[in-house]
Amino acid sequence: MAHPHHAPASAPTRAAPSPFVEVTIVFRDTLKKPIEGLSVLVKAGAGAPQAPEWKFGSAEGSDGPWLSRRYAPSEASAAEAASVLGGASASAPDASAPTVSNRAEVVTDANGYAVTIQNAARNQPIAVWVKNRSGKYALKATVTPKKDISAFTVVSPEYHLEATTKLTPKDELEQDLDLPVVKEGEVMTIERLVKDFGPYIGWSQKVTEQGEVKKDFPTRKKEVTEDERTHKKKTKITIEHHYKVVDTGAPRTVVLNVLGSRLNYPNPATFSEDQYKNMATQLNVEVAAIKAIVEQESQGHPYLENGLPAILYERRHFFDLAVKKRNASDRSEGGANKQRGKKKTAPVENPYPGFPELCFSSGDNYGPSGLHQYEKLVRAAKLDFEVALMACSWGGFQILGEYYSSCECTTIFEFVNKFISGTDGQAEIFVAFMKNVKPNCVKGLQTHNWGQVADAYNGTSWRTKNPNYASNLAKYYDQFK
Repeated sequence: MAHPHHAPASAPTRAAPSPFVEVTIVFRDTLKKPIEGLSVLVKAGAGAPQAPEWKFGSAEGSDGPWLSRRYAPSEASAAEAASVLGGASASAPDASAPTVSNRAEVVTDANGYAVTIQNAARNQPIAVWVKNRSGKYALKATVTPKKDISAFTVVSPEYHLEATTKLTPKDELEQDLDLPVVKEGEVMTIERLVKDFGPYIGWSQKVTEQGEVKKDFPTRKKEVTEDERTHKKKTKITIEHHYKVVDTGAPRTVVLNVLGSRLNYPNPATFSEDQYKNMATQLNVEVAAIKAIVEQESQGHPYLENGLPAILYERRHFFDLAVKKRNASDRSEGGANKQRGKKKTAPVENPYPGFPELCFSSGDNYGPSGLHQYEKLVRAAKLDFEVALMACSWGGFQILGEYYSSCECTTIFEFVNKFISGTDGQAEIFVAFMKNVKPNCVKGLQTHNWGQVADAYNGTSWRTKNPNYASNLAKYYDQFK
């Protein structure tokens, strides 16, 4: 799947790196779910020289409410690795501050967020300890910040799950879970998808200890589809899943995800020859040129097998849009003078520091395609629904939601629902997008200048991130011509 259509800004002249960096530490379990209520000790690692006293919390340096006291740990076990998630730029705090042996005790919040250190020493280790059930601290990770802004996720080796309650003898042996259902032929909306089905996309796990398990009662269905290119008919078997709680009579523990096999019935679900001809006529380009873009951006498939449009969630765009929204809110509340008073070199504060996998100032952390992208979208929607939708590229043409108004949509919800509804909506948005946002791309398509098309549609960074982009377009054009 291709990256969104942004040409990177020209790189400014780089100053010497600051000796101090910003570090955020969060905790997740193996299902990527936040771990709340952990007592965590963060301190300068073994062998690290003394440094200015750490500043915690916001970019202004105020201590967060989670900080309680200094703490000296006892002996600990071996370290476990922590995963590093990206970096950006920051400015250096005053290096003349008194030096101390830094350490602080924190408690993770509901987001699994432990702490942000505003002035950690670059390239010096930070030890992360967690209090165990016996009340002693054990060393869980040692992280070494190298970038100006770093986020470290410490992952627990165990599952953290919710427990169910044993049914009483009076209860029926089989109980309906009342899960949401997509009726055959139903066209989904993004509002219903996130509200009703969001809890079941990605993780939805239970521990059953007394014999109650979620059991799948699948229904097999046949679907006959016709290939738009070859006109050959193909029979595909789909499975509708229906989950119920069943008492097996034998105590056991299970973990599973509840996922719908079909979440949408777009109409139509593929681009027809008439649709391609209509788009080509409106843009004055060849049909083969438009087919080449669809092939490059979504491998020719505007929808996933579950009926939802293909998407790519980008945490970098979520970060930029969330910061822009926050700054606009500050200005509307009379915060313009405060913003002007800040140094231009000050780091941009992450609006959601507890979620670096969803909101961070650098990208390239896309993960697998398909349902995983919706898993991230649903989680990001809990932070800010509109921003999450704008931070995704949608459908067969992978158009970034941020452009919804330029695509002649009143709201981001109208934009997304057109992508969900069928290829008519996707084609309509593509034509508006090309006319209003990418006129240089249209010229490139008309002259078969695939380098120009790649620059305009995918951004000039394709030469390093996806060097075959232009040659692929030329290959696909020849294939469809």
